[in-house]
Amino acid sequence: MSTFSSSNLNGRVAVVTGAAGGLGRAFALRLAASGHRLVLTDRAPCGELAGEIRAAGGEAIALGCDLADTHDVERFAAEVIEREGRADVLVNNAAFMPMAPLASISAALWRQIMTVNVDAPFLLAQAFSKGMAERRWGRIVNLASSTVWGPPPGMSAYASSKMAVIGLTRALAAELGAYGVTVNAISPGLTRHAGSEANLPAVAFESVRARQFIPRTEAPEDLTGALAFLASDDAAFVTGQVLNVDGGGFGF
Repeated sequence: MSTFSSSNLNGRVAVVTGAAGGLGRAFALRLAASGHRLVLTDRAPCGELAGEIRAAGGEAIALGCDLADTHDVERFAAEVIEREGRADVLVNNAAFMPMAPLASISAALWRQIMTVNVDAPFLLAQAFSKGMAERRWGRIVNLASSTVWGPPPGMSAYASSKMAVIGLTRALAAELGAYGVTVNAISPGLTRHAGSEANLPAVAFESVRARQFIPRTEAPEDLTGALAFLASDDAAFVTGQVLNVDGGGFGF
């Protein structure tokens, strides 16, 4: 990993959920490289990534949080504010993505998916946006999914949760825009990383790749440029948007 150079971001703090996974790691490294102080969280340990960022000259801490537990989400948000004093960029990256046919989705599983994918982003945005609004600057970036445009079988709960994320993005953008806080979503296609490879058959990647305008499988690094833009001053007049970063494959 290259050495991170300091950047004049006035000590901006970026919170990245799901930082132990493939997308979260890529997002954290990109934001660290642009000079943000990172707060990394995941149910899985992400202290090694925080150490890697610090070793390269960046600033990062790792704090545990179970996004399926709303009380733990509230505790985590309070700890971030206590330790860092602020959160300027919130990246709601973490997601729970089980594949289950409609007939087998229990109320408990539905609730868990919604808690992680919708409730946690809402609670974190609620907790951190107050300070963003007071400082008249903030960036909230949610992760949507190409499954909302063309959901495959077995993804009804997950696709529903991600469409809810899009609605949340639009609603928060309307509420926070007057305070210098932008809220946008990135909608990736099927992205290859350790987590997706463990849960999906190889044929799924090939099927999606074949339907894209750019005929290769998406990698986490394909999404980091979009995040860097939406988290920057350059995106000050961009809000309420869903940016499809999927090789041109959405809607198929």
